[in-house]
Amino acid sequence: MSVIKKSFMHICMGTLIFTATSHIKAAEPTKMYAPSYVVKNIDLTEKSVKTIVPITAKTAEQALAQAQVIANNPNADLAEFRIDLLDFAKDAKQVVTLGQKLNQILKDKPLIATIRTHNEGGKLVVSDLEYADLYQQYLKHPFMQLIDIEMFRDQKLVAELTRLAHQNKVLVIMSNHDFSKTPEQAEIEKRLLQQDRMGADILKIAVMPQSKTDVMTLMNATLKVSQQTQKPLLTMSMGQLGTISRIATSNIGGNLSFGMIGEASAPGQIDVSQLKQLLKLVQPTTP
Repeated sequence: MSVIKKSFMHICMGTLIFTATSHIKAAEPTKMYAPSYVVKNIDLTEKSVKTIVPITAKTAEQALAQAQVIANNPNADLAEFRIDLLDFAKDAKQVVTLGQKLNQILKDKPLIATIRTHNEGGKLVVSDLEYADLYQQYLKHPFMQLIDIEMFRDQKLVAELTRLAHQNKVLVIMSNHDFSKTPEQAEIEKRLLQQDRMGADILKIAVMPQSKTDVMTLMNATLKVSQQTQKPLLTMSMGQLGTISRIATSNIGGNLSFGMIGEASAPGQIDVSQLKQLLKLVQPTTP
């Protein structure tokens, strides 16, 4: 084949390649998820610890009444909607309707949607698929600003729920609860940091102490993790023995603490007004 003929073929081939590739749309850069921790004008990363009060109602009427009380209490910063405690917890349509009403009543106070399953000390007995399906239905019509996802559910479903929440600009509280014991400090740290890697926006663990040492184990783990992540921490040692962990959480790097108005949702919660006063009393003036 002559040199001229070879050159002509190369030019033709080059033209074909250019023509084919010129119609391929350049890939758009992947948008990185950047959470906003300012929710309803409340900055969850502020040094002052924010208080959470649970809505523990069984009926819609009770839930609405509790939300109004929380809305009117200046010491309550956020509300947690404990969906698993409702008489109609598995009816997603009713839950969404009620959730929307609660969000309106709470006005400038953020709402956390929580299905606490029997596996982690809650009332609802559901499979991983049922758990994910309920949350997916809620997130089609988001009534919440934050959602609690249990970290030890099916990992693919947890990842999908986290992605879906972020897509809808809902912050994810990744959680783990142990109502029988306190794991070793290294294990507590491991779980919290695993939540961080799984895409959680807020890292949460609640454990049951059997001794004063157990309380210190939780508090030391919280302090250690706070030095390894910028994400807000919600940790607690439950029961009366662990009450100090709720009060002194700011001293160990925590950002949120549960209080109660009326009925507690977990052992060791104290009245939110008393909690707020104690939080302010021990709040460190320096990081």
